[in-house]
Amino acid sequence: MKKSFGAKMKVWALSALTIVAGGTFTSCSDEIAESNRFTFTGELISNHLKNNPDKYSNFCKILDQAKIGKKAGSMLTTLSTYGSYTCFAPTNEAIEKYINEKYNEYLESKELNAIDPTVKIVNTGITSPYLEDLSDSMATVIAKNHILEQGLTTIEVGNGAFPKKTMNRRSVMLGWTTDSLGFPVATVDGIEIAEQNIETENGYIHCIKGALSPSDQPTSALLASQPAFTLFSEALTKTGFDEYLTKYEIDPDYDGLGKYGPPFKTQNNQEPPYPETYNQGFTLFVETDELLADPNKNAMGLSIQSIDDLEWFAANWYGNITNKEKQEFDYKGDYTNPNNPLYKFVAYHILDRKLLYKSSKGPGGFLMEDYQTVKEGEIDKDKFDSEENMPTSYDRYDYFETALPYTSIKITKPFSNQTTQYTSYSGETGYLKDEIIVNYAQEMGTRCVTPAMNYHINVVIEDETTTRSRTGLENFQQQAVNGMIYTIDKILVYNETEMAGNILDERMRWDVFSLFSELTNNDVRWMPEDAKYTLVYIPENYCNRLRHRNTDTNIYYLRPHNATYNRGYANYQGDEMLVTGKYDFEYRIPYVPAGTYELRFGFSCSDARGVAQFYFNDKICGIPLDMRDSNLDFMGWFEESESEDDNRKNDKAMRNRGFMKAPASIWLGDFDKKKPDLSMRHADRAFRRIIGTYELEYGKDYWLRFKDVTEGGTDLKQNEFNQDYLEIVPVGILNNPAKPEDIY
Repeated sequence: MKKSFGAKMKVWALSALTIVAGGTFTSCSDEIAESNRFTFTGELISNHLKNNPDKYSNFCKILDQAKIGKKAGSMLTTLSTYGSYTCFAPTNEAIEKYINEKYNEYLESKELNAIDPTVKIVNTGITSPYLEDLSDSMATVIAKNHILEQGLTTIEVGNGAFPKKTMNRRSVMLGWTTDSLGFPVATVDGIEIAEQNIETENGYIHCIKGALSPSDQPTSALLASQPAFTLFSEALTKTGFDEYLTKYEIDPDYDGLGKYGPPFKTQNNQEPPYPETYNQGFTLFVETDELLADPNKNAMGLSIQSIDDLEWFAANWYGNITNKEKQEFDYKGDYTNPNNPLYKFVAYHILDRKLLYKSSKGPGGFLMEDYQTVKEGEIDKDKFDSEENMPTSYDRYDYFETALPYTSIKITKPFSNQTTQYTSYSGETGYLKDEIIVNYAQEMGTRCVTPAMNYHINVVIEDETTTRSRTGLENFQQQAVNGMIYTIDKILVYNETEMAGNILDERMRWDVFSLFSELTNNDVRWMPEDAKYTLVYIPENYCNRLRHRNTDTNIYYLRPHNATYNRGYANYQGDEMLVTGKYDFEYRIPYVPAGTYELRFGFSCSDARGVAQFYFNDKICGIPLDMRDSNLDFMGWFEESESEDDNRKNDKAMRNRGFMKAPASIWLGDFDKKKPDLSMRHADRAFRRIIGTYELEYGKDYWLRFKDVTEGGTDLKQNEFNQDYLEIVPVGILNNPAKPEDIY
């Protein structure tokens, strides 16, 4: 049940204070609640800004000068219309400081270039210290950096990225710090919000003490510009990954705007749009120079202060050492060779998608948190709310492949671990359940196969506020034009034995659309709540790991929607793949450690569905799967019994038919409140099909193929294909009587 607005605000305020103030919050709660109350002006955003020239006259000039198309007029005119906007409004002093800083940066580089022509002139777009000399194009850039086309309060966002990007298509991060008295202070991209939640007739204004200026540099260049990462940045350059991290536009000629796929006839006759962009993104995990230099942070006791030190350290994990005493190993110094240990070390720090630490109610986060498809207070039986449907009694997790071939990392928020504390690199104590962790280990590392890996598991990803609290990183910039940079609290390494025997020795579950990085990088996966469409058409060749085998295949992304008992179609993470036409397509399954695995296919039945034949690397996998309601009895679904023994027997009978119930870790909203505490296991249309057991070898690609074999002609309207998630399960889990696989 949703809390009232006031109650939610108070709970949120207390939670925020607990996070930033470390516990002593009771006496401050009234102060925080007061600071977050709305100020309703009864004006439009443009009027409020113009009516307060002592604060915003400089910003108003920029907005009036900013051109939004040939006919739409200025940005100030746009903010005079009845739409829905969020405006981060810098004060007059903030604009003056911004212009002076950008001018001085340009001027200093120009003076250095006159002395040494090899020094590049920094093009900041500002070549004069005077506001009246600002070009129209630069005014437009500045204006667009400060406007979102959706009205949002800090209370709605809470902590993390705003669900809507700026008009310059950049994410804006809401964070929290403390003032000198220990009270929480809201920040946006590290800039203090002087006054928040100023409500107007067409949105909200947040008065800020600085101008938003996201970097236009690619990921590697942004890292190189920051002095705390000199060693890792040098490693990027030596290995050639600095060039790799400059990629942005996959196809410069791509234009998805105004393009639509075939109508989705079996649902609502939408003509789903193409993805609007086709860009590449990255996530880069980095160790600071300080962390690498600390001999207490690795089992070797090595103070890593040079490329030679880092390569030798990497050789102990990735190299073939030929003479330990002389520190000799294969491919030494051959940094751009994929077999070089430094190359492998760096590669394991790179993901092929731009992931936000937390994305409130929108796309692009490491994990699905605070996502909902309707606004607070609205009633919609088709809604999806991640905090209701994916409760915090179970861990949130996902798996991502790295730039090191055939390797993956696991990302976890271990909600189920309520007691384990850890001490951050800066000396602060926290709980792991509150953190996002790389390679969270089974039983917190007590099952480590390689003892030295204790230094390199449960690696905490630090949010921007934490990074900026470190000495020397007060001005840390996290967001590049094509990626995100995250500091971590331990040195990250890959060990195949450890991954196979510990970290990934578990039932692995992927939402099917988490397999395709392009959908994350281009804001298709987990579309925000104000999206106009429930479906997006995925054009042929858009995703590298998704291949059409014929021209009659139409693949759609269905945004998160209902997960309700009384509607029947429950989904993991709310979204699903839908395919129509006389389809024939395939996708590459994720890389996992070499071993024997059971593959499972999560789906839901419907009379709109058809019959699909599965193939594994082009070999037929058993009989075709009939996904129509008429096949429910054959699959062997059963009502839950109060007897666990009976449930286990029925589960076994279902497995003998090649099926399983859906997982119990996903809860179903029950709006009528007649059937509380129901999970996807209770949904009589949600199933797992056991595809088969396969030996997966290191260094090989494996493809799952799906072909329509429904009887009838090519114009079928009831042969829809559906997939929710994919599971890859080590057979050791299935064959362990001492610890059988759970129902979650």
